Amino acid sequence: MEHFEIPGVTGDWDTGMLRLVADPQKVSDLIPPRRGPVQGPAVWRPREEPAQTADAEREPRASRASAGMAVATLVSRISGMFGQLLQAAALGSSVLATTFTVGDTVPNMIYFLLIGGALNAVFVPQLVAAAQRDPDGGAAYIDRLLTLVFCALLVVTAVAMAAAPWIVAAAAGELRPNERALAVSLTRYCLPQILFYGVFATVGQVLGARGRFGPTAWAPVVNNVVVIAVFAGFIAVGGVGASGTLSGPQSLFLGMGTTTGVAVQAVIVLWFLRQAGVRFRPRFDWRGAGLGAAGSLAKWTLAYMLVGQAVNVLVMHLASGVDARAAAAAVGQGHGHAGDAVGYAAYSRAQQVWILPQSVITVSLLTLLLPRMSRAAAEDDRQAVREDLSFGLRMSAAVIVPCAFAFLALGPQIAAVLFGYGHTGPGQAHSIGLMLAAFGLGLIPFSAQYVVLRGFYAFGDTRTPFTVGLITGAANAAVAVTAALTLGGTRWPVVVMAAGYGLSSAAGLAWSVRRLRRRLSGQGSAAESAAAPERTGGRGRGAASDRAVAAGRGVARLYRRLVAAAAVAALVGYSAAQDVDRMAGDAPAGSLLATVAGSGVLLGVYILSAKALRVTEVDVLTRHVRKRIATLAGH
Repeated sequence: MEHFEIPGVTGDWDTGMLRLVADPQKVSDLIPPRRGPVQGPAVWRPREEPAQTADAEREPRASRASAGMAVATLVSRISGMFGQLLQAAALGSSVLATTFTVGDTVPNMIYFLLIGGALNAVFVPQLVAAAQRDPDGGAAYIDRLLTLVFCALLVVTAVAMAAAPWIVAAAAGELRPNERALAVSLTRYCLPQILFYGVFATVGQVLGARGRFGPTAWAPVVNNVVVIAVFAGFIAVGGVGASGTLSGPQSLFLGMGTTTGVAVQAVIVLWFLRQAGVRFRPRFDWRGAGLGAAGSLAKWTLAYMLVGQAVNVLVMHLASGVDARAAAAAVGQGHGHAGDAVGYAAYSRAQQVWILPQSVITVSLLTLLLPRMSRAAAEDDRQAVREDLSFGLRMSAAVIVPCAFAFLALGPQIAAVLFGYGHTGPGQAHSIGLMLAAFGLGLIPFSAQYVVLRGFYAFGDTRTPFTVGLITGAANAAVAVTAALTLGGTRWPVVVMAAGYGLSSAAGLAWSVRRLRRRLSGQGSAAESAAAPERTGGRGRGAASDRAVAAGRGVARLYRRLVAAAAVAALVGYSAAQDVDRMAGDAPAGSLLATVAGSGVLLGVYILSAKALRVTEVDVLTRHVRKRIATLAGH
């Protein structure tokens, strides 16, 4: 394998791990020894030391910037989760929380559906190309892009605010009239977030194209601080009263308070835009500026977002209906207004915990690998793309698989520790834990599919991910509708929806793996097939296909071993947590002790089982963690 370099980039990674993988020599230590016909002996070829250049002198500064952004991301994750915990304590996790969650989630969904996907997938590369192509360094293109996006955001926000009752009816139509009216009010207070999210994302990408990543990394932290202050203040002045709902001033305070956080986030990046030397002047001469071509490139990405958001709206509609029926049953039985945490708010809270390992591990790793994969794909070096995908799947799985089994085994205990306070009592926290356990194992195919889809993106293929989204969305929707129609009571339908969300990724993963194997073996199209013999030096595409199959079998074999090790560990960890639960009781302190004991036993058994099964990846990770701890202890 040739020596490679990874530039300093943003990533959801802790500082130590980011520095570890940002050093090429340390990356070589993490890559497992190559075995079999695809991966030969592990060899690292030291590079020749280049002469000192301006780029070389900037490397330490880029590394420090990357580490700083990793710290910002970690702080953002922690502060965001703390805000969610306060929200659960303030509003509970039943129908009242669902009305707020609907209002706060709809703007995000509309933004990503109509604008967000196009910004990230198409316009950002166009910004970079314009900066390199245009004599003015892309200044005119930036003015036109910002003007176009800002105008589109204003129109979308205005239309959405006018259509708020119909949007809420589509997303949560089964809420009772008073709850639906509250949801409409909260949605209108939150819909300006569409504008502010778009401003933040667009300006942030312009800053990124000019090498300014810090503001976009730290601005969400300020947003989270505002949200924390809003809900802390709400709790301090008394919170939800005996009526079990929000008054007009309370809904205004919470809705506009959360919107203020997003607005502050946008203002921060706008201020730094001038510091980066961009003097924005509105320009409406969009015709012939290349924006139309960029828009046509976004069609498959927008279609992919449409499928995903349509399924999300369906799940929101069905889950909020379960919440409404639970609340009505609670009132009918004289148990108050809240009911159990069985609907969309509980589903959303469990999902936010479940997605954390994916965000911190898989997304970070692929953020580092995707530029290399894209360069290799541009050079038609399919073997290099295959090696990077294999590395991404192996190293992420070593962490993702035990996390998935930990959620399955310890979901109720984890939820009790995180959410069992204030208006989210022990019963509601237990329901969230059941959903977290249901989500659990789906994290494995969900994470693997994320890695595999980056293989298509490396080749500039956005149509195949759309097809994968159709398969995954159809499976998810089928599970959600079946659960809502066939399961009686109010506890289990949304639990099954949670299981369907992650496990539906398995259907998309199976299809995408077969397609990617064909792509990597040169069978992706007629043109590729015709050119394959020339690229492989006369050996034809048969040898490439054999290598792709062998690589896939090696990764599948690793996943089977990891699942076996994690399953054994989960059984032992579950038993330990149950034993501690029986001794310590259901109080928050008891749940904390059970979580610590269960997770500690699970981790220890997993490492030992993986070692017994000769899983190199786990051994490599644990060795580097021990080195990092020893280094920190030495300081």
